[in-house]
Amino acid sequence: MKDKKYIKKSLKWFFLSIVTVFSLTSCESEFSGETSVFGGSSLPPIITSVNEASEDIPVTQGVLENTYIIRGENLSGLTAIYFNGTQAGFNAAYLTDNIAFVTVPEEAPYVGQSNIMRLETLGGAINYDFSLLTIEEFTEEFIDGVKVVNLIGGDFTDTESVTFVSGTEEDGNLVEREANIVSISEDVVVAEVPAGVEQAFIYLATTRGAVVQSDSYGFSYSIYIDELNPDWTLGGWGGTFDAASTEQALGTYSVKSIREGWSGLTYTNDTGIDLNDYQFVTVQLYGTGAPGDMVNLAFNDFEVSVQLELIPGQWTKYVIPISDWYPGGAPSSITRLDFQEASNTGLVEYIFYVDDFGLI
Repeated sequence: MKDKKYIKKSLKWFFLSIVTVFSLTSCESEFSGETSVFGGSSLPPIITSVNEASEDIPVTQGVLENTYIIRGENLSGLTAIYFNGTQAGFNAAYLTDNIAFVTVPEEAPYVGQSNIMRLETLGGAINYDFSLLTIEEFTEEFIDGVKVVNLIGGDFTDTESVTFVSGTEEDGNLVEREANIVSISEDVVVAEVPAGVEQAFIYLATTRGAVVQSDSYGFSYSIYIDELNPDWTLGGWGGTFDAASTEQALGTYSVKSIREGWSGLTYTNDTGIDLNDYQFVTVQLYGTGAPGDMVNLAFNDFEVSVQLELIPGQWTKYVIPISDWYPGGAPSSITRLDFQEASNTGLVEYIFYVDDFGLI
């Protein structure tokens, strides 16, 4: 991925980035319609290239809210810039006859568009082929038993690669895992989640030179993904469990829990995990019983709990704000989490599976 410059270390553009931050956050109403301090060219504008500002890489697609350098001729008379019809703000004080800086508006449309960047100047106007790119969100599902991520946004038409990146060069733990792309459409890219991914940022690159990053995928701290975190132990009461079941698993293994009514599967950590850096508990559960079967997920030896439904025959992902448990403020650490069977239907046995369990 380094050839695509996902990890940005170019010092020569540091000062350009500083200028960009301070000069291009101005709203469009402040600068729209101003003429250059140089007086403004009366000749028609010419665009020779558009480059991503922080690395000065030529592109023909822009990421929403990113900054770009427009190079050409007769730009000093610039009065307005539009991306797919949405006007962008620019700072006339940094305008020359050959260079203009512009930030793509967050609200610019990117799917089903003409993909036009339009420059209007005192001497005329020019339309330039320039599509837009963003990842709005992602979801997870299984296709033929394989875990995939659905990247939602666009314009993904020219997608070239999807890569899961965790760690950093600075910390010496950078890992880049390229994903197998299942399908590409204008507004959705489906890609397989590479083996071994716990937490990562997803980078989507296009043949137009653009690279966009997703929000964090996965866990900041894992308790169980294919295996139990060695800082934790598994136990419980009123039943048995298999910590390496292959019957129903998101990856290779999951925890199979066989329970009597109201009995529980217990995860414990004797030293405690500091909660200051975490906001959510996330887990995926697979039900095997009847609609309406439930478990209680209890925090710190049943100080508080939340009830979760076991959907029969499918994995269901839950992301639970810790503040839901502790609206008055969470404790400093977590030492125990329990999944207590809570269907209250009087059966002799209940079976459910637990996987992808951790903190965000």
